[in-house]
Amino acid sequence: MYTDQPPSDVSYRQVSVPGSSAGRSASQLFVYQGADGKRLVTNQRQQGQALTLIATYGRPTASVRCRLRAEDVMPVGSGPYDAIIVQEALARDLDPVLVKSVIWVESCFDPQAVSRVGAHGLMQLMPATAVELGVTDRFDPEQNIRGGVAYLYRMLNRFDQQLDLALAAYNAGPGAVERYNGIPPFRETRNYVERVNAHYRLHVAKSEAESTAQATTD
Repeated sequence: MYTDQPPSDVSYRQVSVPGSSAGRSASQLFVYQGADGKRLVTNQRQQGQALTLIATYGRPTASVRCRLRAEDVMPVGSGPYDAIIVQEALARDLDPVLVKSVIWVESCFDPQAVSRVGAHGLMQLMPATAVELGVTDRFDPEQNIRGGVAYLYRMLNRFDQQLDLALAAYNAGPGAVERYNGIPPFRETRNYVERVNAHYRLHVAKSEAESTAQATTD
């Protein structure tokens, strides 16, 4: 999940890096803040104590380990987190399968998952976002799911229930979606939206097939 408010309302300088024009699909953008309060936006990581990383666009997920597994191993109706997922999703009129699809892509259901940009837990909450959502322990599955579902619900409302835009905002931040008037041209974000949608479609179909089979045998 995106870490901080987008820097659209502050002064910052853009570092131009070959091959990183807005028309192309950038991998990530990093936002740093210096001791003087000025912000730097670049698509290359910066070293040194003078700059503090405060935000990323096109945040990578922590689910690299999932890539070696079959796409259909995510269970639809089982697992230790089902109760809290269903509870929090239905409280906001969301499909629990959608929430599970987000968790699968974010962390592969590993509550201790940590991404290389510092997102933690099942739904990969960044520190500032966790504070905003009232999450005190990002590794606590119940807190993490409650916060992640609340944020996903917020993004769906912000973007008029357009799932692709809400997912892009969950990954890259709502400011990036609004700035590009659509899914930002970040490779991480575009892949993220495609992967969540693919899992969601797959497991909705699987769930419907299981329900049909159950009804047939009853």
